[in-house]
Amino acid sequence: MSAVAGVGFAGLAVVGIGWLVISFSAPGPRRERIEWIAACGLYVALLALFVHLLGKAHARESTAGLAAFGFLVAFFASGLLVCLAHAIGAFRARKPRSESATN
Repeated sequence: MSAVAGVGFAGLAVVGIGWLVISFSAPGPRRERIEWIAACGLYVALLALFVHLLGKAHARESTAGLAAFGFLVAFFASGLLVCLAHAIGAFRARKPRSESATN
């Protein structure tokens, strides 16, 4: 198994565990933090998938594949950065906020 696949499966594991914890937790700051961590795990899993596909397109020298999967890698990488910023904000916030990862 490649490193990209390992990271992708780890992201899926975070999503699955986070989903279970969120499903059985009452709303509150702890749940909000877990929501953001699980959302980041989803971005990591999707990013790993598209990085893998980008590598395959590069090996085949497919210009269309490089353009499409390159766009998706950039899209999900920027989404991961936004999600990480919100996750860090959830850990730093002391007052209740109006938005969460599951709104």
